[in-house]
Amino acid sequence: MRIFTDSETRDGLEPAQAALRGNIERVRDNLAGAGAVIAIASAKGGVGKSVVAVNVASALALRGRKVAIVDADLNAPSVIRMLGMKPPRGLPMVEGIEPAAGPHGLRVVSSEMIAGGEAPAISFLEDAAPSQAESAQEIGYCDALVRMLSLARLGALDAVIIDVAPGAGRLYQVAQIAPLTNVMLVSHSSEQAVAATRHLIRLSAKFAAPVTGLLENMAGFNCDGCRSVRPLMPEGNLVGVATEFGLPILARLAFDPRLAEASDRGVLFVHQYADTPLGKNLLGLAHDVERMILLGRAAPSSGV
Repeated sequence: MRIFTDSETRDGLEPAQAALRGNIERVRDNLAGAGAVIAIASAKGGVGKSVVAVNVASALALRGRKVAIVDADLNAPSVIRMLGMKPPRGLPMVEGIEPAAGPHGLRVVSSEMIAGGEAPAISFLEDAAPSQAESAQEIGYCDALVRMLSLARLGALDAVIIDVAPGAGRLYQVAQIAPLTNVMLVSHSSEQAVAATRHLIRLSAKFAAPVTGLLENMAGFNCDGCRSVRPLMPEGNLVGVATEFGLPILARLAFDPRLAEASDRGVLFVHQYADTPLGKNLLGLAHDVERMILLGRAAPSSGV
């Protein structure tokens, strides 16, 4: 196990902060060649954020855009497997990280590309005793993400999509590291998920994460074979939040059981099931992302 802890607890606050600032500048230099840096985030886990991020990035790549996706969930990376890729051989952090080649030219950066074995467990501790550490990679989440992004050789891209780990704290950390141009928040319409999303929108305004709009996932059940969408959860909750904050609903994505099955097999839903209601939703969302963000045009008032 690689144990990650806050480096300032061992080395002193000032040196750790100086090193972090230097690496953040390298991150910003690395991302300078991207036309847009888009965070796809969620207030809670279990709302389908990662699979949405993977399919939107893949749909943009299908449209001929040069796109990279960064799996910023260091504890539970899933992007590589959702794309049907094998984890590349890890590189030491002291060397550069060449993004892995995904389907349709998509470039992929994940913590699984860092040396330390396949799918290593990572523990983020406030204070780790020396006996707990099995390597020199004893750093905090923020420092780990900064190092990964500072070493990734991204080059010129139309967009970098960052799949952010769930929760306000992780979005805050990513916003301090990367020059985000847009944030899309994924939620379903359950009261608990919507309440958490409302809280995250308020917090994001305080730490300058520019929320572009909301993505309502699991907005109805797509009946397998009948090509119709039926209600699945209480409707209207997320629309109310969007209205409250003056944000558009960028897409309402139907629940389709084949999405999870395709992700487990490493098959792109937007490629294999492009003609389903959900496939059309995702391809339409990618078109809107391209139009609104990459081409700098105004967002629609609502995708409802």
